[in-house]
Amino acid sequence: MMKRKKDVMRVALALCAGGVGLTPAEAQDTADSLAVARVVEQYVVGWRTADHELLADVFATEEGVLLWPSGEAGEEALNGMTFAEILGREPRPNASYGEEWRILELDVVDGALAMAKVEISRTGGSYIDYLLLYRLAPGWRIVTKTFVSR
Repeated sequence: MMKRKKDVMRVALALCAGGVGLTPAEAQDTADSLAVARVVEQYVVGWRTADHELLADVFATEEGVLLWPSGEAGEEALNGMTFAEILGREPRPNASYGEEWRILELDVVDGALAMAKVEISRTGGSYIDYLLLYRLAPGWRIVTKTFVSR
C-alpha cells in the first residue's frame, strides 16, 4: 500500500526507471493509486465546471453521500446530501474552486478501498476534502465526500 509521500516518490522513481524494483503487488498498488488520482482530478474539474456528466462518472451516484458541518461553535450540525440529489440540482460553475489542488494523502487497501485527503483552493482559502472510494463496476467511484473549509 502507498501511504506516505516517500512511498509515492519511490514508486514514481521506479516508474521512471521502467518499473524496476517493483513487486507485482507494488505495481498493482501503483496502478490503483494512479487510477484513484485520476478520479480525484475528474472530481475537482467536474465540481469547478459543474459538469454533471463528469461527476456522474466519478460518484457512486445512488449510494454516495456528501457530508458537511454547519452552525456556530457548540451548535454544529452535520448536513448530508446524496450525490443523486447534487446531480439533480441546477449546475453552478465555480471558476475559483480548485484552480490549484493537491492530494495530501492517498491510501489504497487491497485494490478495493481508497481514501484521498485533498487540499483544494478557493477564493479566500481552501477546502480539505476526504474522499472515500470503492472499486465498483466499471471502476473507482467516490462513495463519501466530507470536507472542512479553511
